[in-house]
Amino acid sequence: AGKWGGLKDSEEIRREKIFARMRSICRVIRTCFFIAMVIAATSWFFLLISAAAERQALGEMLPNVVVYISAYGILVVLVLWNLTLIFQEVVKGRPPFSEIQADRLRAIAIVSIAYVVLELLISFGFAFEPDPALGFGVAVNNGVDVPTLNLNIGMLVFSAIMYSLSAIFRYAALLQQLSDETV
Repeated sequence: AGKWGGLKDSEEIRREKIFARMRSICRVIRTCFFIAMVIAATSWFFLLISAAAERQALGEMLPNVVVYISAYGILVVLVLWNLTLIFQEVVKGRPPFSEIQADRLRAIAIVSIAYVVLELLISFGFAFEPDPALGFGVAVNNGVDVPTLNLNIGMLVFSAIMYSLSAIFRYAALLQQLSDETV
């Protein structure tokens, strides 16, 4: 109710329109993350099937390939699922700065670090030796025939950003709780 009985004042109407627009934008973003997650999960599934179908060509590398593909797929799906849930909270009209959201951002940071470690471990132990029977050569690790160390700086920075955001969200949730208790 506004200043004159049952009428809403223009500021309240403007605020409601802004909230509705933001929820609509967050709904679109949530849907995009969900679609990306479904596409990633489907691609991951077909990649696993393809690896299993190529078991003769992969030979003794098959278990390593399957473990890498499985771990990679799980990590990507977890990140996309958490991002979907973050925007779902806003769509439902819940406060974005909450302990739950901070926990989700921290989970994304941890999963991202796990991905960096996975890539680091896989790259260190991987030196591709082409099979001469195939009749062609492939250059992996920039043509270097010894294992190299691959550190994914981009994902490392992404993880740091997500962890920092989780701290900010947690702090904002605590400030909101303090403000609610004061009022």
